[in-house]
Amino acid sequence: MALLSEFVEPKWQRPRGVRKIHVVAVLAAIAAAGLVLHMFSEFGVLDLGDDGGERQLVATVDLRLGTPALSRERGEAWARNDVKAGALKLLRVGPAPGKAETARAVRMKQRYGVDWLTHSEQVTPLTTAYAEGYNGVMRAEIERRHGKDVADGLLGFEAASSPR
Repeated sequence: MALLSEFVEPKWQRPRGVRKIHVVAVLAAIAAAGLVLHMFSEFGVLDLGDDGGERQLVATVDLRLGTPALSRERGEAWARNDVKAGALKLLRVGPAPGKAETARAVRMKQRYGVDWLTHSEQVTPLTTAYAEGYNGVMRAEIERRHGKDVADGLLGFEAASSPR
């Protein structure tokens, strides 16, 4: 007579218990956890040592990204680089200049070596702040090289040609 278990359980089923694949899976999980802990302690995220040092800051975030203040700083930095290179430029923001403004810009380039460039045709707080920062540094350099009257005349041209 056959036992009931022979009819209910399929014959292809393997015997229960711990097999080699189970041992490999557990060892791999332990190795991965150890590797993660080692990396955390290596990069200073987790303090496992007794060095007594202060925990290092992992990252900083600049919350000024995309603000007029940062845009102005970038304009000033770019202008300082141009001054070091010996170039005198002034930036305008807004639509392209007309014929009279273009002719005057050509004369200023010939007389004083100052280029007029259109920074952006879109007038936004960021583009305006960038141009103001750039032109502020350039104005000081133009005033140093050519005098206050020339700088005032050039920036008077800028005020007349840029929309407000």
